[in-house]
Amino acid sequence: LGPCCGRLLSSLETHSGQAPLLLAASGTMSRPTVEEAVEVLMMNEPKAFRIVTEVLFKIVRNIELHPHEPKYSQISTGSAAYTGKIACAKGGLRFLRAVGFEKREAAAGGAGCSSDAGDAPTLVLAAPDAEVLEAGKQALKAAVKEFGAKVEAARAAENKAAAFKLAELKRVSAQNNSKRDATAEAERRQIMEGMAADKAELERQRDPSNFC
Repeated sequence: LGPCCGRLLSSLETHSGQAPLLLAASGTMSRPTVEEAVEVLMMNEPKAFRIVTEVLFKIVRNIELHPHEPKYSQISTGSAAYTGKIACAKGGLRFLRAVGFEKREAAAGGAGCSSDAGDAPTLVLAAPDAEVLEAGKQALKAAVKEFGAKVEAARAAENKAAAFKLAELKRVSAQNNSKRDATAEAERRQIMEGMAADKAELERQRDPSNFC
């Protein structure tokens, strides 16, 4: 994942391959759709995708199970879990905004980033919408299935390419062995013919009639 985004998201998401959230006329970030967020999530590498989708699914499920407990609908953007699993993945914040989370600045502390999670803004889902949350959960499930299929297809293509390369190497090796065998056979025949010629010459020299 690389160095995680310690920059608290008073700015837009700027991961590669991901368009920033658009500013509305009021100057606040417009709310993306769940479909848009999931499309960006699909741009992650397999490990990052697995981590962020698991965390997002857990967040949504906990809110559905405990809609009136604030601890499940509040996320500190300064926490290690947020910066290390959500903010650093493409589409992580976008998905949270899509299901209704909004950023609220800390009540105390200076402006800008702080390493202290207590001074960091908080993402809050003030009014959970059961329909939106369910749509988000189902979209995550579908994305995981689709992503898995893509990974398997890519792996199958890699295996096929590797098998073809191996077969080609074997073919070339067999050709080389055949050439070496043919060369060795030609050399053997040349030696045998030379030995036969030497023997014939020796026999000729031993025959007294050749000197008459």
